[in-house]
Amino acid sequence: MTEGPVLIHVWEVDPTEESSNVQRLDELFAHQIATDPGFVSARILVSDDRTSMASVIEMRSVTDRERIDQLPEVRETLEHLHGAANLVLRLYEQVKAYNV
Repeated sequence: MTEGPVLIHVWEVDPTEESSNVQRLDELFAHQIATDPGFVSARILVSDDRTSMASVIEMRSVTDRERIDQLPEVRETLEHLHGAANLVLRLYEQVKAYNV
């Protein structure tokens, strides 16, 4: 599989930490990732029962994604969310896209 420009992180989290975790991710995305010239989009997702969170970061190229992924601030935030366990990290190759 060829690596793509999308990075997805999934965490199992303590529901009482949801607000602080969303805030940490929001600050990271707004101040660090969204200002990068290779930035396309980022999303924060939370499960209905608040026990799982995911972040989806899309960059313009694999090189952009790799550069962002190696920044200390990004690594620290994505790898150490409060109350998070069972970090699942996967790179995905886009095989189809549907837009309006």
